[in-house]
Amino acid sequence: MSDAPPASNPGGIKLGPWFTPARIALIIWGLMSLIAIAAKWRAIGALDLADTDDAMRMAQVRDLLAGQGWWDLAQYRVNPAGGGVLMHWSRIVDAPLAAGILILKPLFGQAMAERIVMALWPPLLGAALSVACALGYRNLSDRRIAYVVPLFLIMSGYILVQFRPLRVDHHGWQIFLAMLVMAQALRPASWQAGLLGGLFAAALLAVSIEGLPVVALFAGLAALRWALEGRSEDRARLCGYMGALAAGAILLQFVTRGPVGLVGSWCDSLSAPYMAAFVAAAAVSFAAARANPGMAWVRFALLGLAGIAAAGALVGTEPQCANGPFAALDPIVVQYWYRNVLEGQPLWVAKPHDMIHVLVPTLIGLVGSILAWRGSAEAADRRNWATVIVALAGAAALSLLVFRSVSTAHLFALPGCAWLGLRAWGWARTISSTVPRILASAMAALTLPLLGSMAVAAALTPLVPALKDEEKRATAEKAEANPYKANCLDPTAIADLNHLRATTLLTPIDLGAPLVFWTRHSLVATPHHRNRQAMADTIRAFAGDPAKAEALVRRQQATLVVFCRTANDFTKYRLARKDSLGAQLYAGTPPAWLDAVPIGSRAGLSVWRVKPE
Repeated sequence: MSDAPPASNPGGIKLGPWFTPARIALIIWGLMSLIAIAAKWRAIGALDLADTDDAMRMAQVRDLLAGQGWWDLAQYRVNPAGGGVLMHWSRIVDAPLAAGILILKPLFGQAMAERIVMALWPPLLGAALSVACALGYRNLSDRRIAYVVPLFLIMSGYILVQFRPLRVDHHGWQIFLAMLVMAQALRPASWQAGLLGGLFAAALLAVSIEGLPVVALFAGLAALRWALEGRSEDRARLCGYMGALAAGAILLQFVTRGPVGLVGSWCDSLSAPYMAAFVAAAAVSFAAARANPGMAWVRFALLGLAGIAAAGALVGTEPQCANGPFAALDPIVVQYWYRNVLEGQPLWVAKPHDMIHVLVPTLIGLVGSILAWRGSAEAADRRNWATVIVALAGAAALSLLVFRSVSTAHLFALPGCAWLGLRAWGWARTISSTVPRILASAMAALTLPLLGSMAVAAALTPLVPALKDEEKRATAEKAEANPYKANCLDPTAIADLNHLRATTLLTPIDLGAPLVFWTRHSLVATPHHRNRQAMADTIRAFAGDPAKAEALVRRQQATLVVFCRTANDFTKYRLARKDSLGAQLYAGTPPAWLDAVPIGSRAGLSVWRVKPE
C-alpha cells in the first residue's frame, strides 16, 4: 500500500472535510482568474484580441446569432468572390459563447455582452479543467496529488495562456477534453471507463482533428493493456473506448455539421475518412475481443490488424489525407505564411527561451512519474503511473514536432511534477537548520513548471550567447512597444474604415481576421488555410510580379488595399523583391491604378482605393 498520508491531510496540514480536492481546485483557480481579469482589464475594455483566431471565432459567433444556420459554418465575408470559405471549426466551441451573449444581450446590449462573455468564459472553462485535474489524478498512488495539482496547473504557462480572458478559440477545449480522456484512462478498467473515454475522445476530435494523435495514443494504451495481460476488464475498456469513439464521432459530426458532415471528405477536420477509420478499427477490435485468444502474440496480431484496417479505411476513403491537412497549400503560402505560424512548427525553430520553457516542465514531470512508478507497491498504482508515463512521452514527442502540442504534454506532466514537489517539500521539512531548510524548500518550489523553467533560463542565459541575445532583443522591443502594433488597428483607424462604404478589402493575411471582427467589410483572405487560392493571390499581389498585381486584385473583386507598415507579414512581402507592390506602397510610390484614401491611424495603417477599370 502507498505510504501517503490520508487525503484529508495533504503535506501534514489539517484540512476539514469541506476542503475536498474539487473545492480546493476551484478556490485556487478562482483566485488566479481574478488576478488575470484585473491584469487584462484594459484589454477587455478595448477588446484587444491577441490572436487572429479569437477574432474569427467571434465573427463566427456573431453570424450564428444573426441568423446563419447552425450547420452552416461558412464565413461569407472571407473570399466573397469565391462564395465564402467553409471553416473547419466546430459549433461545440461556438455554442457556449453564443448562449452567453444571447442571455446577457437584453441586460447589457450586444457589445457589453460580448465583453463579459469573452472575459469570463475562458476562465470558467479553465475552472472545469482544474476540477478535472484534481479528480482525474486522485487515482494515483499519492492521494495528496489531487490537492496540490491545481497549484501546479496555474503555474503551467503554456496551459494557462489558453484560458486567459478573451482567449475564446478551441485550444482550451482541446486541453480540457484531453484531461477528461486521461481521467478515464486512470480509472479502474471497466466498460464504463472505456465508454466515457471514447465519448470524450470523439468530442476532442469534433473540436479539432489536431487531437487525433492523443486519441490514438489512448486507444493504443487500452489495446496494449489487454494484449499484454488478457484481462476481461481491460478487454471491456478497449471495446467501450473504440465503440464510443466510432459512434460518438458520427453522432457529434451530425449534430454539429448535419448530413453534409457525414459525407464530406476533409483532411483537416473530422469527416468521412476519419469516421470510416474509427468504424473499421472498432469492428476489428470487437472481433478480436469476441475471439478472446489466450496467447498474447495472437492478441497483438489482431490489434495490429485493427490499426491496419483503420489506416486502410482512411486512405481508401480519401487518399489525400495520407499527406496531411496542409499538403494542398500553394508553395508560396507555405513559404510566406505557414512556416511563420509557430504553433504548427517543430520545437527546434522556436526561440531558445521557448525551448527551455517547453522542455523543463516535461522533463520534471517525466522524472517524477518514473520515480513514482518505481516506488509504487500496488500493481494498480504501477499501471496508472505507466499510463501517465506513456501518455506524457507520446505527447512530449509530438510537442517536439508540432509546437501546439506543448500544452497537452505539460498537462500530462502535472502529476509527476506534483509527486516530485511533494517529496522534495517533505524532505525539506525534515531539515532542522533554518537556512538549509529554507533553501531546500525553495528547491522544492522549482518543481512548479513556470518557476523551474525560469530558474533554468536564468542560470543558462549568462552562459549561452543565443539566450543572451534574445533577452537583449526582448528588452529593446519592450522599450519600443506600440500598444496597437500587435494587430495594426487603433480606434481611430477602425472608425474611419467603418465610415467607408462596405466593400472587399485586400490586406496582408494576418490583418484579415481582425478587420472581419472590427469592421463591416469583407476580406479576400485571412490566416485560415482552407482559403488557399485567395491566400496565394494575396501574397502574389503584394510580394510577386508587380505587373500581375492589378489583375490579381481585380480578380478577387477588391476595391480597397489596406496594409500596416509595421506588420511582420507585410515586411516579408515588401522585402521579397524591390519592385513588388508591397515595396512600392511602403516607399510611397504606388502604381497608377491606386489612389490614396486619407485615414487616421496611430499604428501606421494605410488605405488605397482601386481605380475603376
